[in-house]
Amino acid sequence: MASAIRPARPADMDAIAALNDAAFGGPDEGAIVRVLHRDGDSLLSLVAEVGGEIAGHIEFFRIWVSGAPLAAGLGPMSVRPGLQKQGVGAGLIRHGLAALKEAGETIIFVLGHDTYYPKFGFTEAAAKPFSAPWSGPHFMALRLAPGGPEAGKLSYPPAFGG
Repeated sequence: MASAIRPARPADMDAIAALNDAAFGGPDEGAIVRVLHRDGDSLLSLVAEVGGEIAGHIEFFRIWVSGAPLAAGLGPMSVRPGLQKQGVGAGLIRHGLAALKEAGETIIFVLGHDTYYPKFGFTEAAAKPFSAPWSGPHFMALRLAPGGPEAGKLSYPPAFGG
């Protein structure tokens, strides 16, 4: 599905929250996005438009590794029900990863579907050297470039209840 991807704007926040609520079936992810933006913890927020309407959203945020701001997190990522599995989310992920690599980020973490995110290079093995509030097959990482942290304790923004 062809979509136009652009940076999210403050005026998009209500539509982004509603999209997250619809995609996830509840208000938690929409609230996380609002708090990330309110607190200044958003690194990159993108929307995909289909027919001039917001059909997808992806959020990237700062993660601290052993107290230093050395990593990024992906999530939440949402696509309007009815448009899922048509490439909107994949386009958002690819666009976001390219932008973060260009910005000098070296490693990105995600807590997500273990059959979806590996398509983009995320692996459980890359996340194993890091301690986080969660672990297992749904917690993955992707190395964008050499030189980043090899291990450490991850700290997430307050939006995630940490």
